[in-house]
Amino acid sequence: SKMHANNPFDSDESNSGVDHYDDEYPASIDDESYLSERDGYGDDNRDPSASTNNHTNKGMSMSSQQPVEASWQLLGDLPYRRVALYDEIQWGTKYAQDNENIRDSNNDNNNNGNNNNLSFDNTHQQQQQQNKLAGTGLAIIPHEIINNKKTSNLNRMEYEQFIRSTTNTIIASCPNGGPIATLTATLTTSMSRPSSRSSGSGHGDGNGNSSTPIRIMTNAGQILTTIEFPPQLDDTSTSSSSTRMKNWFRNNTNHRTYNASDILTMGFTGRCTLIIVLRDSICLTYNLSGKPILEPFYILNETSGGGSSSAGGSGKKKKATSLELMAASIYDGGVAVLSSNMTCALVELLDSNEEHDALYRSSCHVASRVVKSMDWNDINDHTVVTSSSSSSKPNSGVKDTVGTGMRAAAKTTLMDDHHASTTSMYALITPIGTSTHAMNHFINYTSIAVLPRIHTQSRHPEVFLGTSINSVIICDTSANGGLTDVGCQERISSPIVQMKFAPNGRFLACFTKSCIMTVISTNFETKVLDFDTSDGSSDLPHNMEWCGEDSVVLHWKHLGVLMVGPYGDWLRFPYSEVEHLHLSPEMDCCRVVTDTAVEILQRVPPATAAMLRIGSIEPAAMLLDASDAFENGSPSSDEAARAITKTGMLVEAISICTDAASKEFDIAMQKRLLKAASYGMHFDYKDGSGSAARGIMGGKFSKLFVDNDRTLPSSVAIQFVETAKKVRVLNALRDASVGVAITTAQYDSIEATGVIARLIAMKRPALATSLSTYLQLDQSVRAYARASRAAAFVTVDVGKTDAETAEAAIKILNSEVKSSLMNRGGYATVALAASRAGRPGIANLLLTLETSVGDKVPALTAIGAHSDAAAVAADAKNDDLIFHVLLEYEKYCIGHISDPAKAQSKYLSTIVKKFPPEAVNLLAEYFSSMNDVKHVMNLHIKAQNAIKAGSIIAKRAMKLPREHERLKMLQEASRIFGDGRDTAFQKTCTDEYLELLLEQERLRRGYGPDVTTKSSSVTETIYCVFCYAAVKIRESRKLLAEGEKLAKKFKVPEKRLWHTKIRAFSTTDQWSNLRALAESRTKPPIGFKYFALAVIKKEQSVVEILRYIEKVTDGEERYDLFCEAKLWKRAVDEAKKMEDIRRIMHVRTVCNVPEIQRLCEDYAAFYAK
Repeated sequence: SKMHANNPFDSDESNSGVDHYDDEYPASIDDESYLSERDGYGDDNRDPSASTNNHTNKGMSMSSQQPVEASWQLLGDLPYRRVALYDEIQWGTKYAQDNENIRDSNNDNNNNGNNNNLSFDNTHQQQQQQNKLAGTGLAIIPHEIINNKKTSNLNRMEYEQFIRSTTNTIIASCPNGGPIATLTATLTTSMSRPSSRSSGSGHGDGNGNSSTPIRIMTNAGQILTTIEFPPQLDDTSTSSSSTRMKNWFRNNTNHRTYNASDILTMGFTGRCTLIIVLRDSICLTYNLSGKPILEPFYILNETSGGGSSSAGGSGKKKKATSLELMAASIYDGGVAVLSSNMTCALVELLDSNEEHDALYRSSCHVASRVVKSMDWNDINDHTVVTSSSSSSKPNSGVKDTVGTGMRAAAKTTLMDDHHASTTSMYALITPIGTSTHAMNHFINYTSIAVLPRIHTQSRHPEVFLGTSINSVIICDTSANGGLTDVGCQERISSPIVQMKFAPNGRFLACFTKSCIMTVISTNFETKVLDFDTSDGSSDLPHNMEWCGEDSVVLHWKHLGVLMVGPYGDWLRFPYSEVEHLHLSPEMDCCRVVTDTAVEILQRVPPATAAMLRIGSIEPAAMLLDASDAFENGSPSSDEAARAITKTGMLVEAISICTDAASKEFDIAMQKRLLKAASYGMHFDYKDGSGSAARGIMGGKFSKLFVDNDRTLPSSVAIQFVETAKKVRVLNALRDASVGVAITTAQYDSIEATGVIARLIAMKRPALATSLSTYLQLDQSVRAYARASRAAAFVTVDVGKTDAETAEAAIKILNSEVKSSLMNRGGYATVALAASRAGRPGIANLLLTLETSVGDKVPALTAIGAHSDAAAVAADAKNDDLIFHVLLEYEKYCIGHISDPAKAQSKYLSTIVKKFPPEAVNLLAEYFSSMNDVKHVMNLHIKAQNAIKAGSIIAKRAMKLPREHERLKMLQEASRIFGDGRDTAFQKTCTDEYLELLLEQERLRRGYGPDVTTKSSSVTETIYCVFCYAAVKIRESRKLLAEGEKLAKKFKVPEKRLWHTKIRAFSTTDQWSNLRALAESRTKPPIGFKYFALAVIKKEQSVVEILRYIEKVTDGEERYDLFCEAKLWKRAVDEAKKMEDIRRIMHVRTVCNVPEIQRLCEDYAAFYAK
């Protein structure tokens, strides 16, 4: 039923609970900063196993006089808490401990420790630049306003009002407590202005000023990176990715002038990828380091949105058109957009290395297109952090084995762009035929939302579109999908303007134009509630998100945040004086980001709520009271603990206390709950006996076991230890120096390896190394973390020699490593970082220790040592790596030499002179497979190998269909042979063949085109001429003379000539010429045997056969010829003359004539006597 609540904005109280809370703040793993900084990225290198007791943080101590329940607020029967994680935040500040941390790192990694007087003037300059750009809270004052002369005479209040009325701040938050991105832009878009060409960059803001910064910051306000939008074409940056981005805007946007207000929306995916969608459907993707992942692309196709259909694709690109987007919805896996002409499209960011990716691609819509990741030719730090909704683990690239597993673990981070031209990330764009449906049904779309594929039956995302007729269209993006109108007009009273899905995908929150918030199941069969907000505000909410799975939160500017429960209960959280507020939905809470603080609204876990309620008699509550009494020295603690033991629920009480500790944010409360669990475990172990005590603490079954027998701890003890570790890790992550606002459920969702990947992406490698070691993660993950830390160290460690810095980096890599094999790939990763930092000496020193060829070769290629990389690959006999080096060196030459001819010459000369022979041979084989022979010819000429160069051209000439082309190429081959050494034989053969071709052409002109075949050999040409004599009978003598002339000219051996004549005459039935040839010599050079065989093969008469057999003098040959001609009587007689009984019996065997068989038997009997 429709719930019309009282005006929730009339007061600061809720209709079901109190409106006050305790300020809670996070602290580090225990109560003390347990490790100093170790790298230059401003991150804590902490030992999570350290335990201290004396640290106090502002607001962290929970008053023992005030019950915990007093800080809760009830949403009906559901208790909620408001936890302040970070207060008094100064957004955009730079971590101020860099200098001290680098000194600590130098002292820690070098025995001398004398290089502490380091100068970091650039850090101070960067801080001044940040302060210059800083505005109020989450906003940055745009350059348009700073340089506006109209604002120079305004007082402070007028100036702030002017900023609020002329700017808009877009805020996006990364899921699972991740970083926050902000952008402040003026309200005038470039689409409202005519396109123009500027003489300079052409891509500044609307007035030609510099670009607007997009800041990515931690939850504590520390800036991680800054992205400039739009890219400045006059920027002097030498980064390949920056140049590539600027060139794309120059070539694909018709030189249109962009400014920050052209950004429609931005947000993070579950992989921590920042997606920026412009109003003309251009999509930009960045990682947490601010580096682009994909080249910019138009989401809508050419006819709708302009631009090329895919980045890097072939074909002529069409010019972009100004089709304005109306709405965009960024979700866990990508973004969906809706244009002003009701066209819709879905973008999914996928990874080709994921399991079942090919199967998923095959089941996508047939109209889908792919935007591949581009080769930016520099390190892009493509760190992928997988969310809970992803089917793969955050460390899906991490293998169980190390070695090349180091590269697999860091595949998307430090080594990514040096292994292939394309990375594994790509965008899959699926157009949806919504415009046709809208025109056919005379409707408009009013809102858009995406249901992730893990919640759909087709396992493909579904796009939900609200319509102007109070209904919802569901668009299935699978191959067999379509558009479905759910027909929910009876449940929805007015058009939907906002839609949000619950984290579990079961419910959909809809806000309608009539200011009614409706929660309905995603199949639209069950409506949970209607909540009318028109009494409090007739405006649409600035933001609407889910708080876990039990409530929806709505934000109106200057009115505060309203939380609505499943039964129409509500809570109000006043934020009336906050200018900027952003709601970030999480799987178990809602993060509230304001100008000065970051808080979370979270439902109190049921077990924790039951335990901490006032007057609770739950076993866990009784155990907590007993522990408190024990700490205070009260003897009643013993009686309370024994009472719990008698109920048999001590194990359950210990588990609840342990689990509740991991879900608390207050360190004092965490300690209190863990102490209670520990007290219960120890009390039962000391007081109990037998299996009961062993069930909690673990122990021996009986006293018969010897003392050195090892026994496993119980599940309760294991849970306690693991929870204690988790609490320390969570406190370390929530520390202000790290700024990850993560909860226990989120930590369990992304797992420890996902946390490590995220820390490295946030430039906190030292903490990542400490946590991976503390949690005893897989060896490849720990090696990856150490390599990232060492890479950060060599980047910022200045003022020392290369040898000292390299030694310190090696020490970091080898810490806690028993075998050097555990660091395979790590040295290459650090060497790449050193090379990027301008320390080639360090890179060379580290690469000498690298044992993984798969990592060493790309690293050497990246630092410019191409010949060394080719030598390493050749020693490993890895053709793939050799070819990779060849391709990378070709890119290097083309990129550094403007003249293509000079670049090609330089490329081939270096390959021949400095690369190993295996590389030269592989390149030659590759060039040989190409249609154009000039590349392989130039290569062999550079190598002074005239034999191979000429032979390749000669062979290619033989395959040409046209005679004049063949002659021309053979002449070139002859020239090459003439320029070489020891090539006289090859040149002679080529010249003679050229003469033969000319003779063949002469014969064809004189006797007809069929006189000889094209490209035939000398023998074949003579054979054809002799054969053609049977066709041209009147010119037979002349043709026979031509054959003799060719044989004499090309010095054909006499025996070969006679064989050729016999074959030609017998084939064409020139028997008279054959007889004349046999009678021309008394003793032919080849004898008469082949004459006889020729006539026998052509089945001539016996007289003709005997003519030649009788001239054969050898008896054995005569016998064989008689058998070949099947003259059995003469064969028997010939065998009798030789007195060879074996040949006689052979005739009997092969002959089927009875008379001959009897004759053979008689002869055999005669010789047997």
